[in-house]
Amino acid sequence: MGAVDIIGRLRRRAREGTGAERRLAECILADPQFAASAPIADIAARARVSEPTVTRLARAMGFSGTRDIRFHLAQALAIGGAYIRGPDRDPAAARAANCIAAVTTDAHAAIDRMMLGIREEQVTAIARRLADARQILLCGTGGGSSMAAVEFENRLFRLGLKVSARTDPQLQRMNASVLAEGDVIVGFSLSGQVRSVLDALLIARQYGAHTVAVTRPDTPIAEAAESLLPLTIKEHKDLYKPSPARYGLLAVVDTLALATARAVGPAVLEKLRRVRQNLASQNIVDPEMPIGD
Repeated sequence: MGAVDIIGRLRRRAREGTGAERRLAECILADPQFAASAPIADIAARARVSEPTVTRLARAMGFSGTRDIRFHLAQALAIGGAYIRGPDRDPAAARAANCIAAVTTDAHAAIDRMMLGIREEQVTAIARRLADARQILLCGTGGGSSMAAVEFENRLFRLGLKVSARTDPQLQRMNASVLAEGDVIVGFSLSGQVRSVLDALLIARQYGAHTVAVTRPDTPIAEAAESLLPLTIKEHKDLYKPSPARYGLLAVVDTLALATARAVGPAVLEKLRRVRQNLASQNIVDPEMPIGD
């Protein structure tokens, strides 16, 4: 069962409950911080309902009592309080801001942080492992991390390497189970906490595969890997804007791809030539364009 979404349940009661329930739900939603800590009598007084109404609302939402409301409200505020409160900036001012500058400035900053966080010798050592690997497994779960795994697969297969990316948690464990000495597994994770990626690294390591993590240092995934490329992540305060951490992650992917291509050596050129040659049948013939659109 997933986490209890008390905010969603309150919004439903605010639409569908009795008159008193709607008033109470709207009152709690207007100030969840107050409702998470105030006495029941104070909550009832503010909403202009009776104290038993608070208990009835709790039970209507599937809770055993008012204590559950307080607990889940506090949890919701800790997890997603910023999204409940909304942005600090005035919406009209936010709309007037330059979206292009907002995105590109943070993208540049994310790439700069990546550059400062990793060393050339780390990249070179991992690239050598990848170039010499019997097979390579790439794991990432979620948004940016799964994208990085798939994109790295797209970079490595054209070098003639045997590589596969897995974003499904069960397939990650299954594929990790058949790795052996001479193989390499790379786990991508912006948080460093994703259980399926951690499990895949631990499984592969026990069978002799070399384990690499691209993640935040001092996290379970970082500690499970033999080689680490540390990510330095700083999230922005604009709740409407996509996370810029993806750009840092993609910069790591391209850095490793370049270093691996150089480690493989001139044999790469014939593979790339073949790919471009066989794309010519799709009218992709401009030599200035990227390979594969």
